[in-house]
Amino acid sequence: MSISSAFNIARSGLSVTEGRANLVAGNIANAQTEGYARRDGVQVTTSSGQGSMVDLQMARQMDERLAGLTRGASAEVGEAEVADEILRGYLLTLGNPGDEISPAARLAEFQAGLDLLANNPADPAAQNDLLSRAQNLVQSLNGAATALEDSRVQAGASYQQSVKDVNTALSDIANLNEKLRTAGNDGGTINGLMDEMNRRLDALGTQMDFTTRWESDGSLTLYTTGGTELVHGDKSVTLTADSSTGALFAGNVDITPKALGARGSDSGRLAGLSQIISQDLPQMKLQLDELARGLVQSFEAADASRAPGDAGLFTDAGAAFDPAQIDGLAGRLAINDSVDPDRGGALWRLRDGAAAAGPGEPGDSTQINSFIDVFETGFAFDATSGLNSNAKLGDFAADLVGHQHMVRVTADAQADTARIRLVTFEDNRSGVEGVNIDTELQKLLEIEQSYGANSQVLSSLSDMLDTLLNSV
Repeated sequence: MSISSAFNIARSGLSVTEGRANLVAGNIANAQTEGYARRDGVQVTTSSGQGSMVDLQMARQMDERLAGLTRGASAEVGEAEVADEILRGYLLTLGNPGDEISPAARLAEFQAGLDLLANNPADPAAQNDLLSRAQNLVQSLNGAATALEDSRVQAGASYQQSVKDVNTALSDIANLNEKLRTAGNDGGTINGLMDEMNRRLDALGTQMDFTTRWESDGSLTLYTTGGTELVHGDKSVTLTADSSTGALFAGNVDITPKALGARGSDSGRLAGLSQIISQDLPQMKLQLDELARGLVQSFEAADASRAPGDAGLFTDAGAAFDPAQIDGLAGRLAINDSVDPDRGGALWRLRDGAAAAGPGEPGDSTQINSFIDVFETGFAFDATSGLNSNAKLGDFAADLVGHQHMVRVTADAQADTARIRLVTFEDNRSGVEGVNIDTELQKLLEIEQSYGANSQVLSSLSDMLDTLLNSV
């Protein structure tokens, strides 16, 4: 080997050592940077007109499969967390099955009040107590209906915000594609852009699951799991959503999550919001309205004082039941003014019937017993409510509260499972992409030894040249 070749090898070795030191320094500096993937350098031997040399090739550590699994688990968590976020306030208002504030408990209290009045029909205190219990029952349903409407509004606003966030992410990915396409062979710039792409994709993963494909020009094409193209090159599709139905479109393509025939994604925050808007909230509303309908119709049918068209004890904002006005009935449910002294009524109508023209026999409990029988008779509820279509009022109320809480409980269990998967994938991914400070510091010791060895070679070669020159 000639002295010049040895010089070139040692000089290239120093250059590689400098490059490795810069990589390690960059790794340590970005150890806590979100989306940063560790850089490693690989030494390779190259040949040129000046002989063999050592070169450094930088590699960004990335496992696309692990990244995809992590984002998929993140989408599952995002979907499952929606139920707690949207329903938390409503379910607190509704109360748990055993809570005294729940419609089921209020209904049981009202039934007990009827039993007390039946034992002493003429007692004003028992009559007043029954009125108070009836008002509490109505208020529990009114309050639940109002809270549920608030949840619906919240879900719609969250849906629109998530769509906005997704559109921003898709646009950013398209812009990054253009930058990657024009970056040329600048490895540092490309790796920085790839880190930024990594961050965008991870953030998007919470909103929806998706698939990706890297193109030959270095750009990323992104699809829904149903195959709808969302990003291609520097172009991205704009998503639009219907907050009232949960429908979702990419341009003119229906990508509503889990909808039959739609080419969307099956999980993610968008899927959770679409589900709760299109299915969960409407069913909960129907269940509340059906319980209110059961009260209104059952007590109308049991009230012997009524003429056709007269309202019973429980009313639709003061009016008799109208089959065409079932929607929102729980929010309009009210006690008949005829039994409320504060509204011009009389307490004795709780004993004699809401439409009674005058007081009956003080000790007559016939009408009260008819009201009590309501709770022992099955009522035909709407089967689409998801509950027993032929049940007693008390059983339906208890099932309603339990069923609606179960929606959140089930979602919480799914979220816990998804979080375990997410942590597992994140740990594995961190082992590939993450920076271990101890490992990087060990590399610095190796780099220091390599630097010393190459410096020693150059020093020895310099001494040899000095010796040769002095001998001439």
